[in-house]
Amino acid sequence: MVRSEVRTYRVMWFLAGAVTMAVYLLGPHAIARNAYDAADRVSLWVASL
Repeated sequence: MVRSEVRTYRVMWFLAGAVTMAVYLLGPHAIARNAYDAADRVSLWVASL
């Protein structure tokens, strides 16, 4: 394996683990609510342009 591939896999697994831990600690409801709020803010920002 090339060194850059190893680094890519490490980053990918780290991000997957971080997302998994966030869902486990916060609960899926908090994640979904934050995503909904973010989408709402983005739509308001786009409408204001």
